[in-house]
Parts: sequence; structure tokens; C-alpha cells
Amino acid sequence: MNHVFIPSDLLPKIAQGNKDAFEQLYQLTYKPVFSFLLSLTMNQEDANDLLQETYLRVYGSAHMYHHGNPMAWIMKIGKNLFLMEKRKKKPEPISDPEVQTDLQISLDTVENVETRILLEQLFLVLSEEEREIVVMHVTGGFRHREIAEILNMPIGTVLVKYNRAMKKLKKSAKDDMKGANHG
Repeated sequence: MNHVFIPSDLLPKIAQGNKDAFEQLYQLTYKPVFSFLLSLTMNQEDANDLLQETYLRVYGSAHMYHHGNPMAWIMKIGKNLFLMEKRKKKPEPISDPEVQTDLQISLDTVENVETRILLEQLFLVLSEEEREIVVMHVTGGFRHREIAEILNMPIGTVLVKYNRAMKKLKKSAKDDMKGANHG
């Protein structure tokens, strides 16, 4: 798990308009934020659009950040933007072959092979909430308590959903292994 360390002086510098501090924040955080947004949208283009909008909001709202976990704050902005977009759009069927192709292309941008394999499994077997929780924990390095705060859920719910998701992933991996051995 990669826990992103964000120097405490970055957001105050960004609030004062320091573009170098903003660039540093972006470079430190964009990969886990993109993974999280991709787990929500299941579409690279939408995730990229949300990523840009998230960082525009971070830049414009840095003066409102006072304390806590800056990464959690960024993720919460991204999640809220996703929810606003989702309310505007009507849901699309997941069985669309274009979505599968787009998802594969999106996952090709993930450099770490283990992470890419995990994300592929996540998209196939987990619910949206389960994907969010696992991606935030695995790629964002968030503790369950922090995830509960970002998603506005009780910590017990986050723990149950995380454990359920991990069981689904293990079962899926075992089923895949059985299929590979018999195929």
C-alpha cells in the first residue's frame, strides 16, 4: 500500500497562488486519485475529465482547507464531483461491449501489473461501493477510518464492505484458477 505523504505547507502555498506547489501536489497525488475516479466511472475519459475538474476545485478551494488529511479532502472533492455528474446523466447499461473495451484501455494506463490485475477483478466482481473502498485502501493507502470519513459511512460499514469485497475477490481468483486448470 502506498500512503501518499503530502507536505503540510503545500495547500497553504496553493491557497496563495503558488503554481509550483500545485504542480507538486498534483504529481504526488494524481495516480491514486485517478485510480479512485476510474473505479467510480469505469471509463477512462470520464475519469480524466473528473481528475481535471477535481484539481481545478482543489486549486480554487485550497484556501478553505484547514487541517486533516489533504488526500482525503482531494478524494472527497472527486467523489462529490462524480456524484453531481451521475445525477445529471442517466445510467448506461454495463453490458455494453464498448464499456468493456474502454475499461481495458483504461487499465492499460496502470503501470503496476498487480494493481492492474486487481483493478480488472474489482470492476468485474465488486459493487461500486466495494470498488471505491478497496481502491482507496489499496492504491490510495487510506485507513478504513479515513475511508469512512470520505464516503460518509460508519467505520463498521466500511470494514464489512471491505471484508466482503476481499472474499469476493478471493472467490473470483479461486474460480479463475479452477477454470485455468480445467481449460
